[in-house]
Amino acid sequence: MRYSRLIKSSTHCSASPDGQLIATLEGSSIRIRSVKTLRSLNVSKLPPELSSPIIHFIWSPSSTRILAASADHVAVLSVIDSVCHASIANPLAGQGKPSYIQFGRSDSELILFAPFGLKVLLFNLSTSKAVEIPSPKFHLPGAVKRGFSMRTRSGHLALLTRSAGKDVVSIHHPDTRQLERSWYPATLDAQAVAWSPDGSWLLLWDSPAQGRRVLLYTPDGQLFRNLGGADKEDDEASMLSLGIKLCRFSPDSRLCAFCDHTRKVTVLRTSVWREELTLVHPVTIVPSDTLQVWQEQRQNFAGSPSFDSCFVRASQDVAPPVASEDTKSTTELKVGCSVASFDSSGTLLATKLDENPGTVWVWDLPAGELRAVLMFHSPADVVWHPSVRELLLITCSVEQVNLHFYWDPLSNGPGFVNFQEQLVDAKVSGKLQANWIDSKDDDPRLLLTDRQHLCLLSLSGTDNEAASWEEDTESFLRGDSSARQPLSSIRGRIDSIRDSITLEDEGSLLEDTFSFKRN
Repeated sequence: MRYSRLIKSSTHCSASPDGQLIATLEGSSIRIRSVKTLRSLNVSKLPPELSSPIIHFIWSPSSTRILAASADHVAVLSVIDSVCHASIANPLAGQGKPSYIQFGRSDSELILFAPFGLKVLLFNLSTSKAVEIPSPKFHLPGAVKRGFSMRTRSGHLALLTRSAGKDVVSIHHPDTRQLERSWYPATLDAQAVAWSPDGSWLLLWDSPAQGRRVLLYTPDGQLFRNLGGADKEDDEASMLSLGIKLCRFSPDSRLCAFCDHTRKVTVLRTSVWREELTLVHPVTIVPSDTLQVWQEQRQNFAGSPSFDSCFVRASQDVAPPVASEDTKSTTELKVGCSVASFDSSGTLLATKLDENPGTVWVWDLPAGELRAVLMFHSPADVVWHPSVRELLLITCSVEQVNLHFYWDPLSNGPGFVNFQEQLVDAKVSGKLQANWIDSKDDDPRLLLTDRQHLCLLSLSGTDNEAASWEEDTESFLRGDSSARQPLSSIRGRIDSIRDSITLEDEGSLLEDTFSFKRN
């Protein structure tokens, strides 16, 4: 494990989707750095219209553009030159600041949600046209992603809206975003719509209060099956029980996990849509040679905001800690599994129960067994590495401080990310943020940022990477001009990405499930 040197940063700092670049907002400029060497590649000036505080700072899908948005202006800038590629002034015409913005299918499309769920705008930067869709069901930042989904292969957009007290699902063309098909699903209060990662299925599930209703559609909107079975009149238990809390696909679309208000997680095989296995969270955990149970031992240094953590492997039966007294008022009615996340290989599943918010359960799906239990003193959030299999990032928030840990099945317990040791005064400015860098290689890295600093953490700690960071430092101190002109080495890669974006996507039309009936 190796840390890079500290670099000046700000609250807006993120790594590109391809894991090669880091963008940092510095006043009225955006600085682009190389992940491999930490050299500064380019500095782009923000347009003068963006004088108010920046509230959105987002990379494009191809990692060649950056979106910066204030309350009344949106700008998209290139990372290889200093010109502004697109500018949208007052996109909501006085209706307030956007509640959510992201790129769409390509760098030329923006998806913008108006406040209060008034409408969603789909901007095409190439044609300078916009498509307006009223009444999206979800618009708040924490829930908006549940209301729309982009199909991987063709780029069709599935959107969940609500009109006259009824849910509506619509599918929009990948290029023009004009409506191709819409319907009223058999739901009373739909909670989410999601394409499978391979684009073969569209999944929609109802509110848990309406029973176990999970509707499965073909890509052209034909109802294939109700996976929850809530419509069976002879199944009284199914009709009266609370329904599904969330559904999650594995990255290869081979499996789909259903979580409800019990201690069970049902995993279905999507090739036949039948139950593959049922995972039951035990009340008491019995450690064994094949089941690791790690308990956090946290130390807070007196008179200092610094923390340190180590982990002890349990050798006797142990029960996971329940929610603390100060949080029971908000969680006493919440039970069941609220988190289910597959690793990049689809062989491990991380889960979390509402009644045990500081406990992370890791399941071995091929064996159908519980493989590890990680117990923390504070509520934990989990994120798997996007491309490195079986590597987990855990974030705990305690006393306005974020603590970060990483874990894999072969490690001797979770490792603690001690960013404070890298600081001169050992004081983090604001909350520390840790995010995976998806560089598609065998060297997993974390981007660590607070309000003033950033650094990279290499978990493999290879000598080659450390040497490249040190070489860049020496070149910078010597004033080596080669360290200041690295754009030519990546311009060809960026141009090839641009060319691929302009290619017309095959199969842009929706498949008709029942086309054989017309032959």
